Amino acid sequence: MVDQNSSSSWLKCLNSMSGMVVRNDHGGAAVEVGGEEGYAVRNARKKELVEVPWEGAPTMAHLFEQSCEKYNHNPFLGTRKLLQKEFVSSSDGRRFEKVHLGDYEWKTYKEVFACVCNFASGIIKLGHSVDSRVAIFSDTRAEWLIALQVNFLHFIQAFHFHLL
Repeated sequence: MVDQNSSSSWLKCLNSMSGMVVRNDHGGAAVEVGGEEGYAVRNARKKELVEVPWEGAPTMAHLFEQSCEKYNHNPFLGTRKLLQKEFVSSSDGRRFEKVHLGDYEWKTYKEVFACVCNFASGIIKLGHSVDSRVAIFSDTRAEWLIALQVNFLHFIQAFHFHLL
């Protein structure tokens, strides 16, 4: 059972979000997650529960694939090259790294989908398959998102480690 006192700040936070409705009077749809009872949260703009964002897209992999088909020529992932690094000192003596970046270079949905397919082929060739486990250790960057999509595509459990 969910402790109402511990979840009240969570409910207040969700209620303050635009377009979200959380019922604290048990008027929401009852759900069980991780062995505990809870209540479903839904977007107030929809009258019925949305199970899939697009017809025929029950998983993140399907949604990605459909997006790539629908928007194949649109820009999707933008990256910027590092031009220069320098260290600057503040008045209190702390040093900060300042970076100068170039213009964005964009890959289209079609190009990113090709990268995902190529990466997936390599992962499969290495012997990974459904229920395999993979650790991804990376800064948040375009290649990280590509690796994540490969995991969704082949139902590989991914553990993501981000650098701080």
